[in-house]
Amino acid sequence: MTVRRITLLFALVSLLSSQSYELRTFQISLSQKPMESDSLILKGALGSNFYQTSGADTLTLKGGLWNIAAGLYSEPPAVRSILPDTIYDNKMPVLARAIATDLNGIAQTNLYVQLGGDQSPIIIPMTVMNDTLFEALIPDSLISIFNLRTHVESIDNMAHTGESVYETPSVEFPENELTMEENYSYYPQGIQPEKWRMFSWPGQLDDAQVNTSSLEDGHVFYDWDPNEGQWMKPDTLKIGKGYWFKHRYGESVVFKNKNTAGMAVPLEDRTLHLHSGWNMVGSPFAFPVQTEYNEENVSGLYRWGSGNKDGWVGPVDTFEPWAGYAVYNYGDADSIVLKPFADTASASRIVSAGWKLALKADGENYFDHTGKIGRREDATENKDGFDTPTLPTLGDYLILAMDVEGQGRFEHSVDVRSLDEFNGVWDIQITGKGEPGPVSVSGSILDHMPEDLHLALVDVPGRVVVDQFLQTGLLIEETITTAYELKLVAGDEQYVERTVLNILSEIPEEFSLSQNYPNPFNPLTKIDFALPKTGEVVITIYNILGQEVTTLVNQRLDYGYHTVTWWGTDRAGRPVSSGVYFSELRARGFRQTKKMLLLK
Repeated sequence: MTVRRITLLFALVSLLSSQSYELRTFQISLSQKPMESDSLILKGALGSNFYQTSGADTLTLKGGLWNIAAGLYSEPPAVRSILPDTIYDNKMPVLARAIATDLNGIAQTNLYVQLGGDQSPIIIPMTVMNDTLFEALIPDSLISIFNLRTHVESIDNMAHTGESVYETPSVEFPENELTMEENYSYYPQGIQPEKWRMFSWPGQLDDAQVNTSSLEDGHVFYDWDPNEGQWMKPDTLKIGKGYWFKHRYGESVVFKNKNTAGMAVPLEDRTLHLHSGWNMVGSPFAFPVQTEYNEENVSGLYRWGSGNKDGWVGPVDTFEPWAGYAVYNYGDADSIVLKPFADTASASRIVSAGWKLALKADGENYFDHTGKIGRREDATENKDGFDTPTLPTLGDYLILAMDVEGQGRFEHSVDVRSLDEFNGVWDIQITGKGEPGPVSVSGSILDHMPEDLHLALVDVPGRVVVDQFLQTGLLIEETITTAYELKLVAGDEQYVERTVLNILSEIPEEFSLSQNYPNPFNPLTKIDFALPKTGEVVITIYNILGQEVTTLVNQRLDYGYHTVTWWGTDRAGRPVSSGVYFSELRARGFRQTKKMLLLK
């Protein structure tokens, strides 16, 4: 850059010497600032490229080679910083150098040191070693597991500022330096016994091997092998990966690099590549970092457990150190990008028009904080990438799920639909195992809600309508052992009122088995029955001796009114003889029988 500037100036002087001109002045300002009490006359071919734009004693020169020269002097300093690629643990300050050049001369050069997890840099003035070389020492106290990045800014004598690119070294940390008890950790008290938890390792260990063990030995690690489709016990802990961990020791387990040193990874954007389906991931950074991903294919981050309770939380957009996460990928080649600093993030994640509501279910021992419903402009009414499947369960559980496709399969925790429709009904089901109850269901607004959007929650088993659901929530007093049905109606006021009434009319007040018709019959008869709750249903036909003839229904049925036909045959399909028979309904502890007469 310096050579180019000198060459241009030499050309300018040579060209001036070959022209006819008269120069009468004390100075020519290349700063484009007004000159006081001076006169300037330029003649000849060169002078014809200049013109005066103001009167009196102030003269501004524009055009021709003058602009080239003025442009050179108005350019900012060229700055290059020099820092080791790896900072080793030698308890010594780190020497940072910079080379800064500018035609106006360098007035000041500063080193900016930004620690991981801190958005405000530390400014260290650099010492002038010669016209272009500057040095500064980074104190050893700033070297830590959180790592750092640096850049240099130089100001020339005309107040123009130039800066270098960022230097992002690796930082070595010694044994016992990286611990789960540090400030940013998601598990500052360690991982409690007898609880499955997901964790990850925020750093590159020199020796990352783990001994294979089982829970009977005291603890166990598990990883998911997507290629084999099965759980495996890892022999090495890798950065960017999440692992399941459980132990049976008397106190909480605190992880640290006890017998091995390691490296804090450079503070650069880091990409985690995802395979199709569920992935177990973690952050390689020792401080919280934001993420960027394609919301149409990637679910966001889900975390397991909170305190002494078990359940899923999410999705969240921040990776916390030591925590492990589950993330779902609908595509084959998508990824999540970890952003250690806000200035490397995109201007903002595009906020889609629409609305979104968070749904939570909280019990005595378990919870599910993954429910989301809503509408957005780029979603569809059918299943798409914005609809996240329910997460895997571990032993006992509490799950809030939705029937996205309207086929009675409650397999999703998120159901986001198109803005092409305003009105709609979301079918919700809460299931539990080992949860004594009661269970509270609550909702909260995540995005702006349209002013004319009304909500009502229908408690199907209780035949109760909650008009102020967002304010009051719903408390389910009974122990949930099978599916507990809810319907959330959203739309304009008239639609909500009309739809709620229709739903209530479809919910029987009690279990009942109706008398068959026709009766007597030959060869077929119909049997109506009513179910106020969804669950397993069995309808059996017996003869006068109490012997089972056939089973007409043995399956899970939704609440409502149902009809089944008996063709007067046994379980092998053979016609039965005339006589008295009995139909029996069994469902959720209810039992009722009716007498029938077959006449041939």
